[in-house]
Amino acid sequence: MTRPLPRRVLVTGAAGFLGGHVCRAFVERGTPVRALTRRPAALAGAGVEPWPVTGLDDTLGISRALAGVETVVHLAAHVHAGPSPPPDAPGAAPYRAVNVEGTRTLLDASLAAGVRDFVLASTVKAVGERNKAPWTEETRSAPADAYGATKLEAEALVRERAAGAGLHAPILRLPLVYGPEMKANALRLFQAVARGVPLPVGAAHNRRSYLFTGNLTAAIFATLASEAGGDTFFVTDGQDLSTAELAREIGRALGRKPRILSVPAGVLHAAGRAGDVLARVAPFPLTTAAIDRLTGSLTVDASKLARLTGFRPPYSVPEALRITCEWLRTRARATS
Repeated sequence: MTRPLPRRVLVTGAAGFLGGHVCRAFVERGTPVRALTRRPAALAGAGVEPWPVTGLDDTLGISRALAGVETVVHLAAHVHAGPSPPPDAPGAAPYRAVNVEGTRTLLDASLAAGVRDFVLASTVKAVGERNKAPWTEETRSAPADAYGATKLEAEALVRERAAGAGLHAPILRLPLVYGPEMKANALRLFQAVARGVPLPVGAAHNRRSYLFTGNLTAAIFATLASEAGGDTFFVTDGQDLSTAELAREIGRALGRKPRILSVPAGVLHAAGRAGDVLARVAPFPLTTAAIDRLTGSLTVDASKLARLTGFRPPYSVPEALRITCEWLRTRARATS
């Protein structure tokens, strides 16, 4: 069954990497967007209605922002700039305040306002950090850090409230997302290939799932348009790659050959442990966590999303990388 797209949408985290793409996707389809943000100036010229709030604990501001809104796309989250602490560590408090309690506040206000859809952007980290075979939505969750654990709690909260209120509530578990305006790990990998930085991943036979921003926004629309879309879904580009394969594909899109070194796994992990020690006193890029991201496997099965909503990624991996690398070149020219 086909559901009409909303007449007005509220996007949280609108000034962030994912928020910018989601807002533009709705605007391009003629849907008015109200952008919940702490940085309204960052949205100037974006074609959206900036709605300033002090945070996800601003109950009055959120309630007012929801007037006339049919759909909420909840992207705002407390994420980890460095390693996320264990789930029960004292450092987990900011994650819980935003990812759980902030979601609770937004969800309660949304239900009170009578919204029909509540889309939650979650993460594969809600299930864990690495695997040997692709996860499905039935895989038992065992998050390893505060970020994953609090996103899993947010999922449970949304699922429980949605079931009781008849709310259409897609939950999208995202792997590493890349595309124009990307940041953090994704940007660093693309820049490393562009700059010819040696990548010690030639001996790693890992597999990882990835997601292009254009495929993410298409998945959001697919869940909103389908009566069966109010469920929990993994979302990917549909093509898993090793880190070395991804680097080679990025190189093709950039028109340059990446520098890939075959370093034995034992040597890499020893270097990571040494880096853990150095990172205690000063920022150091080569840590155990960094090595695990480069050489570990984390794949998910997104067939449920295709089966229930008919979703097919509109962008192939080569096309998505070409678009991303065009942005990377433009960014490099602008900053040179």
